[in-house]
Amino acid sequence: MTLIKENKLVKILEKTLSNESISKEDCKYLLSFEETSLEASLIRSVANEVMRKKSDNSAIILGQIGIDVKACSGGCKFCTFGEGHTEFIPKCLDDNELSLKIHEFCDAGDLYGLFLMTMHDYDLTHLLHSIELTKSIAPKSTQIWVNIGDSDIDTLKEIKKAGVSGIYHVCRLGEGVNTLLNPKDRVKTMQNAVDAGLNLYTCCEPIGPEHTIDELVDNIFIGIELGCFQHAAMRRVAVANTPLAVYGQISELRLAQIVAVIALATFTMPSMTYCGVHEPNKIGYISGANIITAESGVNPRDNKEETSKSRGLDMNACRTMLLESGFKYIRRGDESKIPLNLDYINKINK
Repeated sequence: MTLIKENKLVKILEKTLSNESISKEDCKYLLSFEETSLEASLIRSVANEVMRKKSDNSAIILGQIGIDVKACSGGCKFCTFGEGHTEFIPKCLDDNELSLKIHEFCDAGDLYGLFLMTMHDYDLTHLLHSIELTKSIAPKSTQIWVNIGDSDIDTLKEIKKAGVSGIYHVCRLGEGVNTLLNPKDRVKTMQNAVDAGLNLYTCCEPIGPEHTIDELVDNIFIGIELGCFQHAAMRRVAVANTPLAVYGQISELRLAQIVAVIALATFTMPSMTYCGVHEPNKIGYISGANIITAESGVNPRDNKEETSKSRGLDMNACRTMLLESGFKYIRRGDESKIPLNLDYINKINK
């Protein structure tokens, strides 16, 4: 009995094990298998192998703080902040609230990077003040990142000058159809970030059951062609009261297969060492993902004001999930390594 009948699959995977990059067409082929198939299991296993080898079996923890919330002009039909359907009351974190959250993320000294998240339209003065406050508290080994709306290059240069290392920005699936934003503006902001000297963290998101393989691969390659620093896949969460919730969501197993393909498509890039899965799950972490994100404050996939008490993971939950997924090290933002074992978890939790 032949376990793997697809010689084409074997050739693609052997290519990745030989440290060769794969094409768009290869990626489409890898995504053509059912997530429950033996072929999909093999794809996930090879992605796990190459990413752990490249990173020395290390993972990183990112944190995200929503520093403001209001009805967002992006109008995204999958987001709890979208104008026209949000139930959030407008609010900005004050210095005391933000300081407490920064300490929660950073005091143990093992956070790789901290995202400050705003709505699509944001107050630059407030953002720069929040960046300055974060710099005064976070250790030098923790990078500062932002998750903001579309921005011109001069603004991004100012944010870079303020001490920010990178930006999370995406041209999302269904951009311009399920959002009120222009896909060209989204990609332009991504290019502006790269031109401003910021590391680009992007993602194929928000993935729903209706998205085709061609749509997924075209979206994945936006970040690849821009030379992204980190890539990821995120499934759309069917949050109550969001317009797209009716379509449901893909399984974590299918999400892990998409993560695996992203890992195989990016691991040969000099800029890429880390690949994410969102929301975090153990299947993703044995399929090529090695980024986990802890969250505090508001969350676009949650209708609770404090997501760390709902959908979001705290730092301890992130460390434990990485340990249970077999990672040997946590890396800080300066790339130094911390051995990850039960003694470390117990010490941190004292």
